[in-house]
Amino acid sequence: MLVGTPPAARPKPDASIVVDVSRVVGRANRRVFGGNLVAYQKGAYGDTSPASTNEGQGVWDPVRRRPVPQMLQVMQEAGMSVARWPGGCATHAYDWKRTIGPPNRRPDQLFGLPEYLRLCAELHAEPLITVSEYHGTAQDAADLVEYLNSPNDGRHPWAKRRAEDGHPAPWRVRFFEYGNESEHGLHYSWDDAGKHRKFTPREYGVRYLAYRAAMRRVDPRVRLGAVIATGFPDLSAWAQPVARLIGPNLDFAIHHCYIPSYDRNDGTPPPETLFKAALAAGDQIQDYYDRLNHLLRTTTGRSNTPIAVTEYNGAFVQDRPVPYRHSLGNALLISEMLRVFLRPRNHILMANFWEFPNEYWGQVRGFAIRGEPLIRRPQFLPFALYHAHFQPLLLDARVRCGSYETSGGFGVAPAMGKGSRFARGSRVLRPEGTWQLSSAPGATQRVDGRTLAVHFSNAGDLNYYHARLLVAARPNTTYRLTGWVRTEGLTSSSGACFQVGDARGWPATRSAAITPGITGTHGWTRVQVDYQTLPDTRAVEVLARRVGGGGEVAGRAWYRDVELRQITPRTFAAVPYLGVTASRSVNGRTVSLIICNRRQDAAVTSSIHTLRYKPNRATAWTLDGPSIDATNEQTPNAVRVYRVDIGAVANGFAVTLPPHSLTALVVEGTGPRARQ
Repeated sequence: MLVGTPPAARPKPDASIVVDVSRVVGRANRRVFGGNLVAYQKGAYGDTSPASTNEGQGVWDPVRRRPVPQMLQVMQEAGMSVARWPGGCATHAYDWKRTIGPPNRRPDQLFGLPEYLRLCAELHAEPLITVSEYHGTAQDAADLVEYLNSPNDGRHPWAKRRAEDGHPAPWRVRFFEYGNESEHGLHYSWDDAGKHRKFTPREYGVRYLAYRAAMRRVDPRVRLGAVIATGFPDLSAWAQPVARLIGPNLDFAIHHCYIPSYDRNDGTPPPETLFKAALAAGDQIQDYYDRLNHLLRTTTGRSNTPIAVTEYNGAFVQDRPVPYRHSLGNALLISEMLRVFLRPRNHILMANFWEFPNEYWGQVRGFAIRGEPLIRRPQFLPFALYHAHFQPLLLDARVRCGSYETSGGFGVAPAMGKGSRFARGSRVLRPEGTWQLSSAPGATQRVDGRTLAVHFSNAGDLNYYHARLLVAARPNTTYRLTGWVRTEGLTSSSGACFQVGDARGWPATRSAAITPGITGTHGWTRVQVDYQTLPDTRAVEVLARRVGGGGEVAGRAWYRDVELRQITPRTFAAVPYLGVTASRSVNGRTVSLIICNRRQDAAVTSSIHTLRYKPNRATAWTLDGPSIDATNEQTPNAVRVYRVDIGAVANGFAVTLPPHSLTALVVEGTGPRARQ
């Protein structure tokens, strides 16, 4: 636990944190503490039970027509600053017009747009509304802005509808998104949504400009975000062409931050190894935002195009041995993401954790409306710490401490030594034999030497994966797949490409990577992707692909010259045990440090030095649990926050940070006012 023992008994510091309290580097952006609310809709996507459509997974009481008081209190405890609606892939085919009007005319949509806006008002959270990209038109989006923001003056029929819904005054909503993870297309189609199920980057960009123009004709103050990246893909495939086409009209870029990509249910690797890799992701996320900001500068002509991280979480999609998404380890990962989001250099407009109430990912479990207790899961607790103890002015913190190395995995790059900036290739592996074919209804396949020819005819929306090559491979090794693709009249928004993955297959391992796709008519084009094998991989398979979800496909594709090169991937520097975010009050009397101890096997004792500031007293609140994979699913307070009153302190005082913990250290003293 944190030190509260006499000086003679205290361990000698093995780390130091130095904060210059007079050097303010920016203001803390409270919008990064946003969240997602779910409001699914029948015929669209997701859970369409009354718990979702009518109760917002527990935040809305449809009988009393008000927010559930206990949930409202918990959201306030987390400091939810921005609330995103309707959330996630439910948006693809979402019709907002079905969510307004008298509740008795929408019995399956009682947590609709008016209810969401009232919840935001009572929560004092800024609304962020996602506009469907695969249903409706630009005029529907303009009607939405009129409903929300236009005066009820007799000239705006949708504003009249808003007044009839109980709110005569405009809501003045400013932020909107055009779609959700639009690059992966529509999951489920109904009505006109099935007419175009996956946009190309150009189609998406052209539609964004049309929607933006229509919405801003109604209210020029609104800002519309464009989908730029989900996860950490190569920026050249979707982000670059979209940003280049939109250019200076890009109000803000949307990124969804999910890492690592882990969905095994066999406990491999052990949680300690898995979270050593996961907690190394901070530098990798920072590197991605550096590259994304560079891309936005070159395509928009602006140096500060905002980035909205409208979804983020650790992508742990499994339940055994425990659901890691609800573990202490994921809570620490979330705190590291927040540390990156708060840096002014990244131009983060807002960030919205996926997601707040119940369902699969919820930070809070329980339906208070039914008398169930509310369980604060570990991933909720960093938000409560920040909300209660973080200060409005950001400070620089210099940290000296030990570090650890990890070989990474599951989408996390290795972190070793001083790191290496460029990937290095070594031996080349070529598949033995030729393409192994299986029946593909709607496609004719022919092998000519090492070239595979595929004719898509009457194939519908064929998910093509019926030609396979096998290559022996090593575990925990990164391979770069390169191959050549040619197309002729390939009419689909999902193109011809290669996939490389574990030879046991995607259904068994959920482990694969895919190259960019080629559509239309193109000569031989080289494509590539990097793939890291699993700890128990013995062989990989290379598939000739055309991924389903791109609409009806016709035309021809050729695949040839597949090559795997074993590479030493780019590595990041070894991971410091301590990650620190520092802040202070405007009057200079309070200094707050949020300190993550990523070391799992031992506590770290750090001295705390403040420049141009005299500390007097210190108090700490620590988030911790019995193990890195501890959850609150069976024992509600196994992972918890506890307070330690450190008492009177002098400059250079020592604090002992427990293993795998997050600590809010609040120091009271005397220092500068607001010299920024």
